[in-house]
Amino acid sequence: MRCRKSTAYAGQTCCPVALLIGEVPVCRSELGLNDVCCDKRVMTVSIRPHHLLCMLTYLGKGYTPAFVENYSTIVQRLNEGEPIELVEGPDTLCQPMLDEPGCHCRNESVRNRDRTAAADIALVLGRPLEKGNSIILDRKTLSFLRDAFSNGSIRKACQGCEWQNMCSAIARNEFRGCHLTPPD
Repeated sequence: MRCRKSTAYAGQTCCPVALLIGEVPVCRSELGLNDVCCDKRVMTVSIRPHHLLCMLTYLGKGYTPAFVENYSTIVQRLNEGEPIELVEGPDTLCQPMLDEPGCHCRNESVRNRDRTAAADIALVLGRPLEKGNSIILDRKTLSFLRDAFSNGSIRKACQGCEWQNMCSAIARNEFRGCHLTPPD
């Protein structure tokens, strides 16, 4: 499938920048995103579902300096409008941790956290969140997710997380100082 602007729409391979809005492929340029036409490749950030929650409260803190540096780079890319591609298992945020002893990124408990986060966020957004889906965190979507985070409707996946208390405090403080601030 290609976006409506493409000359090879029916039955062709998926254009890397066509986003599904409902069942309709839409070109990023039609959405006013960086005037990118579907004939040009756009990078995406691979993110596992529970990290969509973590990013809502990111203040520049994390497990290690390398993790924080990587996280900050990813958040900057999202702030510039780069789309997210949902993945199962370790994602771009996990990369600095994968060789660390005791890395939890491949644990079943983390995969369960992903499933819970995906289900809750899907209900709030009104669309499925599955491997390979694209999401753009514009200001409207971010505000919607932060409201849901604050009222607890997408927090089930946070149960037992070592960062839960800090994230709750950030939400109570209306997300002041958070690094994720994407374009309109």
